[in-house]
Amino acid sequence: MTVTVDAAACIGCSMCAYAAPGIFRMENRVSTVLPEPDETQYDRAAGAANRCPVNAIKIRK
Repeated sequence: MTVTVDAAACIGCSMCAYAAPGIFRMENRVSTVLPEPDETQYDRAAGAANRCPVNAIKIRK
C-alpha cells in the first residue's frame, strides 16, 4: 500500500492522524505518512482519506 499526502493541499485539521494514528502523524501542522504503513490498516487509511476535507490523501493498494 502506498499512502501520500499533498502537503500543499493539507490544511492541518488532524482528522487523518486521529482516524489512523498508525499511518499518519502531524508535523508542523501538516499531515505526514509514517514509513512503510502496515497493509492491514488499509481500511483505516481509506477511512482517513475519505474524511479529509480537502482530499489531500491518496492511497494505492
